[in-house]
Parts: sequence; structure tokens; C-alpha cells
Amino acid sequence: MPPPQNTTSPPSTRCRSPSPTASSWRSPSSTSESDPFSLVPPYACKRPSPYPCPNQALVDALTPLREYRFVLYGTAEPESISYATAISTIIGCPVKIETIEQARRLPKVGEKISLKIKEFLETGKIQDAIDLKTNEEFLALKELQTVHGIGHTTSLSLYEQGYRSIRDLRAAKLYSTQLEYYEDSQEKIPREEVELIAEFVKIQIARCRPNEEAIVEICGGYRRGKQFSNDVDLLITYPHQEGIERGLLGELLERLQKKGFIAQLHSSQSPASLRSTSSNKRSSRLDCLDRAFITFCLPSNGTTRLKPKYRRLDLIVVNWKTWGTALQSWTGSTQVNRDLRRWADKKGYSLDAGGLRNKTTDQVLEISSEKELYRILELEYIPPTLRRADP
Repeated sequence: MPPPQNTTSPPSTRCRSPSPTASSWRSPSSTSESDPFSLVPPYACKRPSPYPCPNQALVDALTPLREYRFVLYGTAEPESISYATAISTIIGCPVKIETIEQARRLPKVGEKISLKIKEFLETGKIQDAIDLKTNEEFLALKELQTVHGIGHTTSLSLYEQGYRSIRDLRAAKLYSTQLEYYEDSQEKIPREEVELIAEFVKIQIARCRPNEEAIVEICGGYRRGKQFSNDVDLLITYPHQEGIERGLLGELLERLQKKGFIAQLHSSQSPASLRSTSSNKRSSRLDCLDRAFITFCLPSNGTTRLKPKYRRLDLIVVNWKTWGTALQSWTGSTQVNRDLRRWADKKGYSLDAGGLRNKTTDQVLEISSEKELYRILELEYIPPTLRRADP
């Protein structure tokens, strides 16, 4: 059965509600003062990060340098994190930066990035970032890392072996499975298509469990307000019920496979049968969740889609007790999540997608909404559309 071509209601009304703008939302530390630059909070989870921001041109100019560090070192190394954090602070600055002295008063903006900012303020460009457009190593590593399963370490190894492009990999018959739907996977997915896929999955969940009503929330960039997404992240639970989600992912995958909607199953982990129904087990790498990463086949409809489209779809099933923390984690952005974990640690908690744990008592707190998470951590709630702390 093909998915419906028109939906009568969005997969989640919360994703569609009017969103505050940067000018209508202010944290306690962003009120009008004589020096707004030194008052910008050092944590991304404590400041609104709108798009576009007052310094969007500067952020756009710096972004290739951040990307270069990600490609070369990965996203978890200090060389990458320091640049990402500094740019995130610039995004969260509520006024336009006009002098280098103002930029240096921002938290996390060090000497190296200050020189780049100074160059931009004086010339309107950053030459190192422009040079990356013709940097063979950067362009090759960047292209290789677009393949699922190739990270910065593997791409460096492939580069040293002489591989420079997807064409090279195909000629050598490497990563054939990952490259089967490569072109579709590189297309940006419009919001309407994200909603169509989500509504279809919601219908299939209802067929698996006809007597229960699940919540299916679209997360990722879609929930942060982006017009196009790289993939579709769906977070699934049953409200106010513990344990009923157990086994759902396996049933859903079986149904999707039988109907031919799974082109590839990249990975699937379903530890729900091993965990208690009172709390998810401790985790820092999502092994507390039932999840599957698949290539979803969206059939042609004869008009707007003349052939099937293959989209990356991530299905994540969580229990209601940790819904709030999982929703925050899978919504992002990366910098907000990173700083939120740091802030939680400062407040005596351990935070990840599997829940918020009191480090003293080792107790997992029941958090069924993002607002509850922010309240416990003594933070003012920031709506998803103002969590765009990554360029």
C-alpha cells in the first residue's frame, strides 16, 4: 500500500505551531545593558540562537573553516569543538559585531578566530575560507565523508590510498551497498516530504498496535524550523504508559519490510526486552534506545515524483519517562546538546538521550517534556526554532 499523497493533519501539531522570533524571546542575561557582548552566556542552552542571526554574514564566512576542521579532525576533537563553540557564540550574539574589540568580549572567541573576524570586518571576506573552495584535500575528504559509514579517519586513509571521489570508490567497487542510493541521499528533503513520510510511518504504527495511540514527533532540523532536511528523524513513544513501547520497533520494521518500504536496513538495535520498564539503562551513546537507521523507499505518485525516492530515515522508540530528554537530544542542535550536557554536569546531573540522572543518587528522573528538563536544570526554556546554534 503506498503512503497517502495528501495528509489531513500534520504528524505533530507541535511542529507546526507559531514559533517565537529572536526579538520576541529574551533570556534573563540578554536584556538591554551597556555591553551586550560581555553579557552573552557562554552556554548555548542559555541563549537564543535564531536564523538568520544579526551576524549571519560573518557566520557564513567562518563556516567553511569550521567545516574544514570537522572534515580533518572529526567533530569531537578540541580543534573542531573550539571553532564550533566560538561560531555558536557569534550566532547567539543579539547585536551586530562592528569592531574586533566587541568580538573579543564574547565568550569562547579566542585569538585565532579573532584574527579571522578582524579580516572580515576590514575586507568583508576571509581569504582562508575562500581558498578552501579549491583545496583538493578538503574537497576530496568532504566528498568521501558523504558516504554513510565513512568518517574522518577512514576518509584520510582512503585519501592516502589515492581515492578522491565517489567515482573513484565506484570504479574500485568499494562501498557498493552504501552507494546504491547515493544520489537520492544527497538531495535535501523538503518539509512537505518529511511530513508525508512521518504520517505514513504513523499509520503503520497504528496498524501494528491498533488499540494504542502513539506519539510520533519529527525531530532534527525540521523541528528547528529548517526548510530542508538531510534525513528524517522520527521519535516515537506511548504517552503516560511505561513498557508498552517494548517490541514496537521490531514489529514496525517487519511490516515496512514486507511492504517493500525498506530499501536498506543500515543498523538496528532493540534492547528494550533487556531493560526494565521503569527506566532506560544508563547510556552515553544511545544504546538505551530502540532505534533503526534505514533507507526508506518513497514510491512514485505519477505526478510530483515520477520515480521512487530513497530517503534516510531514523526511527527511535523511547519510553515515556525519558521522552523529554530524548526529544531535546534528537532535536539538537549539536552545540545546544553539548552545552546542555555540560550545564547538567555543573548542576549535579548526567544527561544523555537516555535520560537525566542524578549523579548523587544514581536515580533517573521522569521527564516527559522538554520544558520539564529545562525547569529541573534551572534554565529558561528555549523553543526549538531558537536552538539553531550550529551554522
